[in-house]
Amino acid sequence: MALTGQVVLVTGASQGLGRSIALALAEEDARVVLVARDGQRLNRVATEIEAMGREALVVCCDVCDSVQVTAMVARALGEFQQIDTVVNSAGIGLRKPALETTGAQWDAIFDTLVKGTFLVTQAVLPGMLARKRGNIINLVAPLERIELPGFAAYTAAKYAVVGLTKTLAKELRRYSINVNGLHPGGFANTAMVQQVMGSMVQSLLDPAVITPAAVALAGQPGRGLTGDIIDAVAWNTDPGLGAGLQ
Repeated sequence: MALTGQVVLVTGASQGLGRSIALALAEEDARVVLVARDGQRLNRVATEIEAMGREALVVCCDVCDSVQVTAMVARALGEFQQIDTVVNSAGIGLRKPALETTGAQWDAIFDTLVKGTFLVTQAVLPGMLARKRGNIINLVAPLERIELPGFAAYTAAKYAVVGLTKTLAKELRRYSINVNGLHPGGFANTAMVQQVMGSMVQSLLDPAVITPAAVALAGQPGRGLTGDIIDAVAWNTDPGLGAGLQ
């Protein structure tokens, strides 16, 4: 199996894209740390993973809270001793005109999508730096498709995650740590998309569309592909895009 012996931490693992990625990584024999706020949903995902004969650790955590994030990573390291890959998939959505968006709503979007990505990444970095290897996968978005009326806060936050991804890639490359962004290539059929987009989108992608690229990125050696933004639909359509990671 491609990820045998590796430990992957997935935030937002209780549902949607995070759940699909966690299950796919487990199928490749990774030990998976499942992170989200909803313990019941996380336990259901853990049960699915354990039914495969794989290992899963459930840790309830609000990624916006630095104290909880520190404790979550410490627990993961206490259980598995290492974290090889982190998938920052925790997310929330908001569809509201800019004029009607409150400061609290703006902060909630940025705290989850941007600050949460930063805090989790920062917490796992000491171990990766010590081992001089690691993969960081940040879920981004097809930016040209979300530049829509009512999505000012969400779009701005996703642009910020892309900027964070590209800058971290340059900062961490010398330590053999790869940092990449990944999005499904369109709107995936998740509860968040259905709630936020409503009837704006008629055709939704299966969340599993994102998993081949996620598995390949998680399995990269040091000094691999880094600083890139991967479109999962394009990846799946053109095998040449991922040829270097096979």
